Amino acid sequence: MKNRSDSIIVAALLIFSLLCSSSLAAAVRAELDRSRVIEGETITLTLLTDAAGQSLETDFSALERDFEILDRRSETQLSIVNGRQTAVIRLVLTLEPRAPGNFVIPELTFGNESTGAIRVRVDPAPELEPGAQPPVFIEMEVVPGEGPYYVHAQIGLVVRVFYQQNLTEAAISQPDPSPASVRLMQETPYQAERGGERYRVLERNYAVFPERSGELSIPPMELTGRLVERRANNVWQPAVRGRRVRVESEAMKLMIEPKPVAFSGGEWQPAREYRLTQKISTGEKLRVGEPVTRTVIIDAVGLEENMIVEPVWPELPNARIYPDQPQGITRDDGQWVLGHKEFRYAVVPEQEGDLVLPELRVEWWDTQNGEARMAVLAPYTITVQPSALVPPPAPIVAPGEPVTAVSPGVRAGPGVWRTLAFGFAALWILTLFAAWRISKGKRPEPPLNRSAESVTADSAEALARLEKACKSDDRRQARGALQDWLRTIEGNSSLLEFAASTVDPDLRKSIHALDADGFRPEGGADAPRGWDGQVLWQQFDHWRREKAADSEQNAPPLTDIYAKENRVR
Repeated sequence: MKNRSDSIIVAALLIFSLLCSSSLAAAVRAELDRSRVIEGETITLTLLTDAAGQSLETDFSALERDFEILDRRSETQLSIVNGRQTAVIRLVLTLEPRAPGNFVIPELTFGNESTGAIRVRVDPAPELEPGAQPPVFIEMEVVPGEGPYYVHAQIGLVVRVFYQQNLTEAAISQPDPSPASVRLMQETPYQAERGGERYRVLERNYAVFPERSGELSIPPMELTGRLVERRANNVWQPAVRGRRVRVESEAMKLMIEPKPVAFSGGEWQPAREYRLTQKISTGEKLRVGEPVTRTVIIDAVGLEENMIVEPVWPELPNARIYPDQPQGITRDDGQWVLGHKEFRYAVVPEQEGDLVLPELRVEWWDTQNGEARMAVLAPYTITVQPSALVPPPAPIVAPGEPVTAVSPGVRAGPGVWRTLAFGFAALWILTLFAAWRISKGKRPEPPLNRSAESVTADSAEALARLEKACKSDDRRQARGALQDWLRTIEGNSSLLEFAASTVDPDLRKSIHALDADGFRPEGGADAPRGWDGQVLWQQFDHWRREKAADSEQNAPPLTDIYAKENRVR
């Protein structure tokens, strides 16, 4: 009986010890790396447990009243001792005291477990000696240093960060002037001296574009980071995170001027420099219906490309203009933005003579000198020759008596005249015989003129392709097929000349529209839409049949060589 009671006691002790060990394993502990720090320095609070199912998430609001949680990370450490696997879970918090003084890290509760309170002392940061330079500071400068500053005109903003020691975890706020847009152009590191102290410098150049006139406010820029310092008693052991620093620049206010009354231009374009140039795609000669591309190039300093306005063309009475989508880009030289924009125009002459690509003028505002200026693009003259589709006009011969040219000093003898008489008689007999043979055969159909088709395989094939493309509303194929048809007829494919030759205003309008589509980019914002090819084919087919009928009716009749009035006397 005694042995049985002893066994019960031993079992109870074993169970109690297991429960105690389980309770101890589930406990959460809190550890602090330092209990005394200087204002701006950080401390590390580690929460750990060796219970696999224990969570380390809790409410840290009581802790955050006196400390800022800068970072948190979780760690798990596994180990095997005497064949048993154990795990240690850690939650590591990086804390920064919000002010100097004596503080207590409060008890933190994790389920049924809680940590103990920990005391911390935070000493004030050492003050600078009179006349001493701070270890970190910010300078901010506006370029140009004095106004006037104009709405939409670039203002240069230079920000310099000075620091004496290794600066880590640095973060600087971006300039936020209101109302304005900001563009970072260049960042340059170098070294400089201030107040006898050597500093490392990080310089940033910004472009600021005021969006409205009036007061422009540039709020302070803030820099936060850590200065990595070595402790005096151990030069071989650097600080892990260093002392936290936070500095601000001074706020700035600028007065932005509106568009001056002296500026009479249509669009407000303020810049330091503004230049107009051009490129021409051909030489000084051109044919009617052949396009020439004029590229107008605008380069501006201190003006973004989206602010560059397209020049206004005067009307061209003898040509058509097809503008392309403008292309632009904005770059910078580290201090000023460089706006570049190109405007392309396809110009198609409609008549021969001199085609003058007109002078273009753009008024802009010189922000350096504070005055309105005019950028001028010189005109360009191109000689336009007749199209190959238009035959040269026949020379006009004035009526009069035929003149026989006789070489001076040479007289025609009787033998010469006799020989000429026999020759002309023989030619006349041959002509009568040929006319008789032709009159016995079938009268041939007169050939089509410029507006009708030649009966060839090439023209028939091009005509079939034109009909198919029109009925399927394929604009590109229709344009090519019509050009091929014209090429087989006259050896030239100018749609404008073909349109000029027809008297049908509807067909002429449709041909002009089809020709204009060839100068517009596919898929772009200026791409043609909604073309009805059936209308073009009906107009063209009606015109073609009408011209063929007119050509047959107006053909001169064959000469009846047997008529009395045509007999040889």
